[in-house]
Amino acid sequence: MKKDDVRPNKRKKKKSKKKSSERTSGSGERVYGKRVNKRKGKRSRIPFPKVKPWKVITGAVVLGLLGMLYLKHVFATQELLREVQQAEREYNQAKRLHSNYRLTYDQMIGPAEIYNKAKEMGFMNGGPAEKVIEVEK
Repeated sequence: MKKDDVRPNKRKKKKSKKKSSERTSGSGERVYGKRVNKRKGKRSRIPFPKVKPWKVITGAVVLGLLGMLYLKHVFATQELLREVQQAEREYNQAKRLHSNYRLTYDQMIGPAEIYNKAKEMGFMNGGPAEKVIEVEK
């Protein structure tokens, strides 16, 4: 077998020039090929920042007050909406009444009603020639 057919090992670690003290574990013995946990007793996760209890309580109270203000605003808005809807109902009812009265008034002063009253009083329709009334001064 030829040496040329063998591929080079890409996983092979390069030799580094480290001090011999860095290659030992905490107990002082040399470690070869073992993973050394440098952090003893510490978690590998990122810890949360320490928050004091009074800050949490103050934040909860402030958040509660803001929530109460928001609820008060929502209820006030709903009350205003009810008032607006009531005013709109009253307006629509007044508009309907006005339309009915206007229709009745227009029927009372319309040409058909005037002709009927004129006939009741004894006036006669003069025909198309006498529709124009001229007033002399």
